[in-house]
Amino acid sequence: MKTSIRNKLTALILAVCLSIILIIWLTTTLFFKPMYYNATQAELTGILSKTVKAIKNNHGQLDQQLTSEIQSYIKSGVCIEISDEFGTGLILMEGIGDACQLHGAKDRHTASIFLEQRRLNTKEALELRSDVRSTGNYNGNLTDEYNNRQLVRGTFWNNQYTIIVSTNLARTDSIIGIVLAQLKNTSFIVIVIALVASAFLSSWFIQPLTTLSKATKEVSKGNYKVQIQIPKGSKDEIAQLANDFNTMTKEIESSQQMQKELIASISHDLRTPLTIIRGYAESIRDITGDKPEIRQQQLNTIIDETDRLSKMVNSVLEYARLNRDAQKLNIVQYNMADMCSDIADIYSHKAESEGKDVIYKGPELVYVMADASLMERVMHNFVSNALIHTPPQTAVTIQAQALADGKVKISVIDSGDGISEEDQKHLFDKYYRSRKSSGKQGTGLGLAIVKTILENHGFEYGVNSEIGKGSEFWFIM
Repeated sequence: MKTSIRNKLTALILAVCLSIILIIWLTTTLFFKPMYYNATQAELTGILSKTVKAIKNNHGQLDQQLTSEIQSYIKSGVCIEISDEFGTGLILMEGIGDACQLHGAKDRHTASIFLEQRRLNTKEALELRSDVRSTGNYNGNLTDEYNNRQLVRGTFWNNQYTIIVSTNLARTDSIIGIVLAQLKNTSFIVIVIALVASAFLSSWFIQPLTTLSKATKEVSKGNYKVQIQIPKGSKDEIAQLANDFNTMTKEIESSQQMQKELIASISHDLRTPLTIIRGYAESIRDITGDKPEIRQQQLNTIIDETDRLSKMVNSVLEYARLNRDAQKLNIVQYNMADMCSDIADIYSHKAESEGKDVIYKGPELVYVMADASLMERVMHNFVSNALIHTPPQTAVTIQAQALADGKVKISVIDSGDGISEEDQKHLFDKYYRSRKSSGKQGTGLGLAIVKTILENHGFEYGVNSEIGKGSEFWFIM
């Protein structure tokens, strides 16, 4: 059975709330009551200590000033009594309201002083005072015929006064009962709030996932322009997922566009050499097959067109690979001067046969960090292009120059006719051919491949050229 994220989230929120409620119930029932009793005992002990200290400071004299001070110690639910060394009651200060130390009920519920011997010297009170005098310090509980329990603390001070402090534990039990009853109501309210909150939270949480699901279905239908709107300022994981999705669709759209352009362009470019190859092949078959000189010329043309076709396909494949593996660079440190010098030597032999020259100008040591194989591809493209557009009896110069910021500028300079400003704007675009009037042919991808390699490295690049003054292709690494 399929379980939705909404149901899982609701169950999780309820489980957390119920766990918290269970923990509160356990801590209340197991620890609250003992803790409250301990706090009550500590309170009585403190009142008893302050009462004894007050009597001691007053040199044992029970005057009106001392009585007023002791009475200020009484809190709601606490009473204090003082009797003499024989157990006869002297003072009773009540804050409980009834049955203080089992002396019997009274009408008023405010703390007051009672000097009525009939209430002060009940049988229960006399027995309690006797226990206090016999033990010196008394800690215990009392229970009357109605099962009312009282907590009692007492001391026999200086063999002169019996001091007893007590409180009714029914008050404590009542407070605990109120807390537990309130906890029941709170638990019910929390569960209701958890249900309502889980409904809203689950809807809020799954909304972006639902949007992402719809967008994914659009992509599966071929709509690569779909984008997910990300709330302003949102930086959570779902926003990151949406951002990754948008990046993915843009990359897919770009890849699809590039694929369409490749197919359209290569279809056009392949048509010309294939037409030439077919035309000459049919001519050899039907007309010039028995004429060796013409046949040889046509076969050479077929071979040349086949080579051009092969270069075109290889360039397309290389361009596609570079765009696909844009981040896969093998960065190493190497001497760029050696690479420039080696390329100058390689092209010198071909240039010499055409009455041209290729030279290197620059230092012998120029260490850089880059993908050496790809940068060599850049140099080959620049130098081969420069040789095509350099007239005989001139040279192509490869130049390395150290810059002030620690970078290196590499230039390939030819002596050709130069490039117009309009051509310079599009020179590195795919399938754009400048200098059309020169009659030179190419795949239209050489400089696009250079652009991809240099941009993958993060290198600056460009061209400086004027009509009639040659061109300088450069990059900074």
